Amino acid sequence: MASPADITAIIVTYNSQAVIQPCLAALKAEGVGRLVVDNASQDNTVSLAKQAGAVVVEAGANLGFGKANNLGVQQTTTDWVLFINPDAVVQPGSIARFIEAIGAYPEAGIFGPQILEADGRYFFQPRSFLATFLKSRVSGKIVPEGNCCVAALSGACMLMRRDLFLALGGFDPEIFLFYEDDDLCRKVADHGLPILYVHEAVVSHLRGQSSTANLKSMFLMRACQAWSRAYVAQKYGLPHHALPGLLVNGAKYLVAALSFNAKRRARYGGSFVGTLRALLGQPTPR
Repeated sequence: MASPADITAIIVTYNSQAVIQPCLAALKAEGVGRLVVDNASQDNTVSLAKQAGAVVVEAGANLGFGKANNLGVQQTTTDWVLFINPDAVVQPGSIARFIEAIGAYPEAGIFGPQILEADGRYFFQPRSFLATFLKSRVSGKIVPEGNCCVAALSGACMLMRRDLFLALGGFDPEIFLFYEDDDLCRKVADHGLPILYVHEAVVSHLRGQSSTANLKSMFLMRACQAWSRAYVAQKYGLPHHALPGLLVNGAKYLVAALSFNAKRRARYGGSFVGTLRALLGQPTPR
């Protein structure tokens, strides 16, 4: 039977000094290994992680979410890896619930917890646009009352066997940010393995607080999101409506520019640029 010592938590950071300490403290209390891959933070993230006793790998550049996690997996030797965001905190006993699920559902390919948002709502993802095998239209407001198979899991926290992760090629290195979790879950499903939601494993998630927010970062986040959605849709031969999205976001950007709304300019400008770069076959903005 697995134990906490068989699990290494991999935390990818980028200017995450405001949130990294609670994340690492909770993981330490659960008894799992902790490995931080830092994407060239300009704040005190690295020193705080080292003070907390975590193993720190300094990437030297911003590799993005997937590549940095892939690097982290290469540095681990445990049977299991737990991918967790720096703004996510595992609740007491959650690792034990994961271990129970590992024993009860040995056929599962990947496990995810119940996610509690900062406003007290529970986040549940009933479907993914990459999960074409699932036709259910269950509302995201309905949270399961027990363990169940799902279409996809949130990348805020996912548990997986290290050897399976490597066998599937890890996270797609072409994706800088967004949809890496959907893509990985699609690969697990295509491999014929269940994706399991573990109801009694709970993680608190301060969504969007893992790095400092400003207009530039908002632009880049929206650009990455738009690019990645178009990329994964093309990867699996799915409709992605990139051209209509390009026109809509271009129009919204012009309206925002005329109204001198900086936030809307960053938001819609980012979506426009990300979609355009994907259509032109160019890499995601960095």
